[in-house]
Parts: sequence; structure tokens; C-alpha cells
Amino acid sequence: MYFFLKEPKSNKATLIYLIYYLKSEGKNFKYSTGQKVHPGDWNFEDRMPKSKRGAGGVISRHLSTVLSQYSTCLDDVIKDCEKENKALHREFLKIRFEERFNHKETKKDDKGVVSAVQDFIDAKNMSMGQSDSWNQKYQNLKMKLEYFQEHKGRTLIFTDINQDWLDEYCGFLRTINKKPFKPHNDNTLHRNINFLFTFLHWSAEKYHKINLSRIKNQVKTFQPDDVFLTTEEVSLLEKIELHRDSLNRARDLFLVGVYSGQRFSDYSVFEKADLQGDMIIKRAEKTESDSFIPLHPKLKAILDKYEWNLPAISSQKFNKNIQEVCKIAEPIKETVYRGTEKQIIYHSKYKMVASHTARRTFITLSSERGMPDHIIMKITGIKDPKTLLKYKKTSQKSVVESMNKYWS
Repeated sequence: MYFFLKEPKSNKATLIYLIYYLKSEGKNFKYSTGQKVHPGDWNFEDRMPKSKRGAGGVISRHLSTVLSQYSTCLDDVIKDCEKENKALHREFLKIRFEERFNHKETKKDDKGVVSAVQDFIDAKNMSMGQSDSWNQKYQNLKMKLEYFQEHKGRTLIFTDINQDWLDEYCGFLRTINKKPFKPHNDNTLHRNINFLFTFLHWSAEKYHKINLSRIKNQVKTFQPDDVFLTTEEVSLLEKIELHRDSLNRARDLFLVGVYSGQRFSDYSVFEKADLQGDMIIKRAEKTESDSFIPLHPKLKAILDKYEWNLPAISSQKFNKNIQEVCKIAEPIKETVYRGTEKQIIYHSKYKMVASHTARRTFITLSSERGMPDHIIMKITGIKDPKTLLKYKKTSQKSVVESMNKYWS
């Protein structure tokens, strides 16, 4: 961190700026102190006012004291971020400096939308209550808006946002093909536009006066062709011999999900402290709701195998490995929608299996075997019957068996 003059060769007093290089962004944070000094009274080597005697010395010492408040503020913010294990961003620094020194804020409607999204993220994270997945969602929103700015060739400001702008943004996301993103189907797009509205409601009055009642998320959702494993496929998964430890670990971890009905973020971290009698009681990381999971023999056998210390695998590596294990499944087709375009894609089933398939498999097979919905909801921690319905799938075999039962 250092101070520098805005116009070091000026013949009159010039503004003093604070500069701090942020390694995380590879850019400088630059902030005006609002203080001025004549270049002749500035020590360019020490980057502070020159030491003087008499009346000039009083002014110089006062200016040095004021500048030290800015460096102290910077030190305090850095320490706070280190304590909270939080990345430091220029926008966050700007917020903290403006809070500390009460500088005049940017005119509301001229505030850049992308920088305001970072303000939103930083403000919400002050509560220390936001999950990593929440942060990832809104960092992705920020990145997509940045890409849209590049596409348009101009900075996005709040006065740009209306229904026409939203329609154009939706079209952009349906065709986006820039890493880490790919073209959005309508379900993904609908969800992402809702994230945008959450941010817009938070920023209302702070940065804009948009009449949000006149802007609608017009993207329609569709029922996805989500994959689950049949009883026969689960049985085969249990018995198949695998010749790599990494595949064995992935298979075992997936079966823990099938036997418990939990999300990957929860079933991958079961521990003995969760056990109360013959029941695992787990609070979901995503929803903070409790699940009550009976410790039945198949689930207990795998947990005991690993002494209740399940292998730590990232979700990306896990998905890759479980797809390799699941090459045993048959090809299927998937229907997706992007606006007016209906697209049917044929896959090998294993390519659509992922960590969440285990939860869907548990719910579908439990329902097909006659487990009441209220018991499934108690085990999985699902509170809304509509959410449960989205998970329930029906196998062709169960349809045929029901038809034969009632019409034979």
C-alpha cells in the first residue's frame, strides 16, 4: 500500500490517492482520500507529506495523521478478511472505505450493475451465513453479466434494465458458449433469471428505482427427463467387480446416497456423531432441514466398511468416476427446451448419472415399493410435496406391471 499524487508535476495542490495491489484480482485498488497537498510539500520517496517546522509542520503532521487513518482502515479490512477466510475484492474495499469516511456515493442510476452484484455478495456475506453454493450462484451471475457487457461493448447500468433488455439477456444466455458456461436450457435459464431478480430486489432504492412489477421472468420451465437407476441396475451396481480403488470408492459413496436419499453434500460426510440409536439425524447443508435416516443393514455395512470415515471426493471427480462405473446402463433419450426450440438428444444413460442421481433413485424406488410420501419426506428432509413430485420418476417396468395387474 502507498499514497501517490494525482498530478505530481502540478503547480498547485493536487489530490492524494491510496493504492493497494490485490493479488486475487491482479489489479490495483485506487481510492481518493479527498486530501490535497502541493507537490513541493510531498516526500516522493517516503510517499508522505514532508516533515516541517513551525506552522507548516502543524499542517504537515495533521495531513500525515489523516492519511494514517486510511492505511489503518486498509489494515483492519485485510485482517477481518483473513479472520473470516474471505477473499478481498476492490468493491468490498470501496464499501468499507465509504462506510468509514462517509464519502459521497456514486449517483445511484449510474452505478455499474456488475459492481453492484459484488456489493450484494459482500453485504450478504457479512452475516457469515451464506453457503459456498450460494456464493457460486451469484459469482456466476456476476460473470454472466460481465460476458453480456463484453457482448454489448458497453458497461451495463441500471437504467438499461427493462423487459426488452431482459428478453435480449435471455437470448444471450440461450446461446452462451464461453467457459465455464454452455447454452442454457429453459429450466436453467428460469432459475438464473430468478437469481437476477433476487439481486434487483435487494438493490432497489440503494442503486435504482426500477419498477420491478413491470418486468417479468417469462421463461417457462419444463419437466426434465432426469435419470434414476432401476432396482436391477442398483443390484448390479452392488455386485459388480471393479478393479480400481477410485471406482470402488465412488460406487460405495453413490450407494450410500441411494440407501439414504440425501444430497451429495450431506451423504458424502456422514459421521458417527450423526447417529442416534438406529437413526442418522442429519441437518441438510442446503436447506438447514433435518432428515431422519434409518440405519438399515445395507447402509450400515458401507459406513462400517469405512469406519464411518467416508472417502473425501470432489463432486467433479465423483461424477466422472460414477459415470464410468455406470456404463452398465442402456442408452436413453433426453428432451430439452430452449425457447421455441425442442431438442431430443440421445445419450448413453451412464453419461447422465451424477451425484444427485442417488437421491432421485432412492425417492423413485421407495415410492414404487409403496413407501408413503410422508415417510419419504421425513427421510429426505423434503418439506413441500410439490418438490417430492419433481423427484419421483416411473420406470417402464413398473408401468407394464401395473397395467398387467389391473387389465390382465
